[in-house]
Amino acid sequence: MLFRISPESRLAFFFLAFFLLFFPSTSAFPADTEGRAVFNLGYDDNVFDDTSNQKNGDFLYRIVLEGRTLISLPRTLALSGSLWNGAEFFTREESENRLRQKLNLRLGSENRFLTAFLKGTLETSFFPWKENYYYFKPGTEFSLVRNLSPVFRASLTVNYQYFGYHPESDLSYQFLVYSGLIESRIRDDLRAELSGAETRRWNKGEARRLDQQSNLVSAGFARDDLVDELSLALAYSPRYFLRAAYNFQKGTSNSYGLSFQTHRTSLTFSYPLPTKTILHLFGVVQVKKYTGLGTYTIWAEDRRIILADEQDENLNAISVRVEQKINKYLSLQLDYNRYSNEFSRSRPYSKNLFFLGVRCGT
Repeated sequence: MLFRISPESRLAFFFLAFFLLFFPSTSAFPADTEGRAVFNLGYDDNVFDDTSNQKNGDFLYRIVLEGRTLISLPRTLALSGSLWNGAEFFTREESENRLRQKLNLRLGSENRFLTAFLKGTLETSFFPWKENYYYFKPGTEFSLVRNLSPVFRASLTVNYQYFGYHPESDLSYQFLVYSGLIESRIRDDLRAELSGAETRRWNKGEARRLDQQSNLVSAGFARDDLVDELSLALAYSPRYFLRAAYNFQKGTSNSYGLSFQTHRTSLTFSYPLPTKTILHLFGVVQVKKYTGLGTYTIWAEDRRIILADEQDENLNAISVRVEQKINKYLSLQLDYNRYSNEFSRSRPYSKNLFFLGVRCGT
C-alpha cells in the first residue's frame, strides 16, 4: 500500500514526481515548459497549533518544486499540466514533517467567441513518520468563458471534489460547486468582479441533534451542508497591484448548530521598490457566526487539528513578503505570516511563521 512504504521511499517518490514532468518529450506538438524551486529556512512558534499557553516552537525547512507545461494541439486546443511538490521538515518535531503534492491537467479550447476547458486535479498530503496518516482530494472542473463585449466577460463553472481523510474516515466528504463570474474592465488599470456560488456538501460522518436532556447525540443519518455565497472584488493595477474583496456566505446544515453566516474581507497589495525589490502584502479578516454551538474545528487534548484547506472558522491572517531579485532566475525572499482567531467563540489561537529563502527558476 502506498502509504505504508518507508519514509525514505516516500521522499524519493516526492522528488521523482517533479522531474517526471520535465522528462524529454518526443511529441511533434510545440511545448512551453517552465519550473521553479524554493528553499526556505523558517521558525514556527506553534508547531502543534495549540490553544494553551504552552506552545511549542521549532525551526523547519521547506522545499517547493513546481513545474508547468503547455502543449499546443490542433484545432485551437491546448493541453497544460502543472505539478507542485512541497516538503516541510522540522528539526525536532519529526512527527509533524509533511509532504504535499498537487497535480493539475487542463484541456482547453479557445476562439473569439467562447473559451471552454476541462480540468482534473489531485491533491495529496501525508506525514512520513506517522503510520497511515494522510488525506487525498481528487476533483474535476468544467468551465465556459464568454466575452460579452470589449469590457465585459462572464464565466460559468462546475466543480466536483472528494476529500478522503485517514485515519478518521468520518471526516471525509464530497462536494459539488456551481459558480458564476462577471468581470468588467472599467479601465486598462481597473477591473471589477461580481461572482456567486452554491456548494452542496455530503459528509461521511453523521449529523448531530439535541436529545430531551439537551445533549448532542447522533441523528442517525449523514450530515449534509448547503452554502450560498456572493463575492465582490475590485482590482487596480497601474504601477503596483491592489485588490480588495468581500465575500458573504450563508450555510445551512441538517446537523444541529452548524448553520452559519460568514463575512470575509481581504486585501492584496504588491509594490515594486527600487533595486529590483518587490513588497507583497496580504490580509484577511473573517467573522463567522453559527446558529448554535457548532464549529467545524476538531480538538484533541487542546490541540487544533487543521484539515486540508479548512482553517479555523474565524481565522484572520496577515502575510508579508519582501522579494529581492538577483537576476532573471534567482531571488531572495523574506516572509512573515500570522494566523489568529480574535473573533472566534472558541479557545484563543495564534501562530507566527518566519521564513528566509531563495527562489530559483522562471
